[in-house]
Amino acid sequence: MAKLIQNIREEIGGVALPFIAFGAALNLVLGQVIAFLKLPVYLDTVGTVLVAITIGPWAGILSGIMAAIIGGVYINPYLPYYIPTVIVVGGFSAFMARKGFFTTWPKTIFAGLLQGFAAAVVSAPITAYLFGGITLAGTSLIVAYLRFTGETLLKSVLFAGLAADPVDKTLTYVLSRLLVKRLPSSLTTYYPRTRYLGLEQ
Repeated sequence: MAKLIQNIREEIGGVALPFIAFGAALNLVLGQVIAFLKLPVYLDTVGTVLVAITIGPWAGILSGIMAAIIGGVYINPYLPYYIPTVIVVGGFSAFMARKGFFTTWPKTIFAGLLQGFAAAVVSAPITAYLFGGITLAGTSLIVAYLRFTGETLLKSVLFAGLAADPVDKTLTYVLSRLLVKRLPSSLTTYYPRTRYLGLEQ
């Protein structure tokens, strides 16, 4: 346990902190734009993924939790309840980056699809049982339609998530890879995990 705590401290400390804060801000800005447009995606975890693949899972998770708490207070009261989804996104994206899934576009897209399925499964019970299937996201319209056709609440939320989350997380992974490839080398040299991202390609 002591070793784990030490690893977390090393990952999220020092030069990582400003980038973690940037990731949280990116989540909030993109999430608000998409929510305003009422699109059936979210793009509110781009910052989480960007930080996770660049610095590590704990940094990505912290960035996402910061965005969820701040956003919950000032923007959308639903956000903090999805911290379990944030943890899955941060941990999974860092793992996939470590395995080389951000080195080529086909691998990145495949990893994004997998992330989408995982996020949908984790988020569905939260949306269904805490909020009755209705949140401020554009997918609420899909849920309402499925409920009208006679599907159960949980199935409606899960099907809506499985329709939207793979697309959302694939776009999130693609945007994250585009952004990380444009980071200056003077910055990426501080983050050893960028060696798994194929930035030279």
